[in-house]
Amino acid sequence: MLVLSLAACGPGGSPRDQAGTHPVSTNPQPNPTSTNPRANPTEERGCAALPSLRTQLAQLLLVGFPGTRPGAVSRRLVDRGVGGLLLFRGNVASAGQVRALVADLKGRAEIPLEVAVDQEPGTRVARLAGIVRATPSARQLGRLPADRVERYGQAIGRDLAALGITADLAPVLDVTGARWDGIIGDRSFGADPATAGRAAVAFMRGLSAGGVAPVGKHFPGHGATTVDSHRRLPVVEASMARLNARDLVPFRAAIHSGLDAVMVGHLLVRAVDPRTPATLSPAVVGGLLRERMGFGGLAVSDALEMGAIASTVPLPVAAERAVAAGVDQLVLSGHTAVPAVLGHLERAVAAGRLSKARVREAFLRVQRFKRVDRWSGC
Repeated sequence: MLVLSLAACGPGGSPRDQAGTHPVSTNPQPNPTSTNPRANPTEERGCAALPSLRTQLAQLLLVGFPGTRPGAVSRRLVDRGVGGLLLFRGNVASAGQVRALVADLKGRAEIPLEVAVDQEPGTRVARLAGIVRATPSARQLGRLPADRVERYGQAIGRDLAALGITADLAPVLDVTGARWDGIIGDRSFGADPATAGRAAVAFMRGLSAGGVAPVGKHFPGHGATTVDSHRRLPVVEASMARLNARDLVPFRAAIHSGLDAVMVGHLLVRAVDPRTPATLSPAVVGGLLRERMGFGGLAVSDALEMGAIASTVPLPVAAERAVAAGVDQLVLSGHTAVPAVLGHLERAVAAGRLSKARVREAFLRVQRFKRVDRWSGC
């Protein structure tokens, strides 16, 4: 299915490729006849030469880094060709500092750089608290009319865009259980699927209107779990009928409303794949998300260092398995494993465990998400 999807990728792309709601990149087009040491001159006519395999793989990484100022680590990551950088609280001191940091790093990038952050409503997961305008929690927003929720999302989107940030790892699309004391809690817009979907879609539209790309999470639904995936693997025991009637409702609504990116959670969803965490599961990513839910945008992993994965699978192996399962972008909270991950992925391609077609498909999805039109003919 993935190969067929790739073969069908023409200039028009998927509906989301045609109707993206965040700003289109204004980067100048390269001269297709120029010599580029990373280019592959054998690419087909009508498609600008793709970069080398190593650069394509590096573009699949969204990586955290240390420091509040551009330094050797962050600049080396950009020079290595990573597709995006992820801001955490340790990267933040003031609005002016963040703006300068982001501008410096984006200015170094040969391929336009994604700069992402977790900035959800409320205070629990808000890396830019005190800089970006505060909002009520998602739980509280879920009780408001959709137009008010959208305005809150737009305010956050504008503040993030003013700092140079391009993507927000929000909104949470999880539906909580009847109680609010689960792991997700008030990060969810509600315990009712329709309510959660309505509010999350409104917030998503606001972020897009404000100028940043939303990333809905945590597919296929983390809301009813009581286990923290930062520590160990949560198990979702719900039947397929229950998933369709509850957990998948907000994801379906967001996808139908044009969501460009979905983060896959570290969850063992027994009704879909009783043995493999969702992030590493072809049945979840390729089967449920792509085939049954019709999602053609960017599939993003949750951070691969989290205990739900790292306790049983070495990080480079997890990266290979996630890409093979259909994940397009790999989140690494820290930078130290980047060389090992890229080296392992290159060897996986050389050994035939990971196809060049799958890497290319993921690379092109990352570029479409970033609104990089250099390879729009692919």
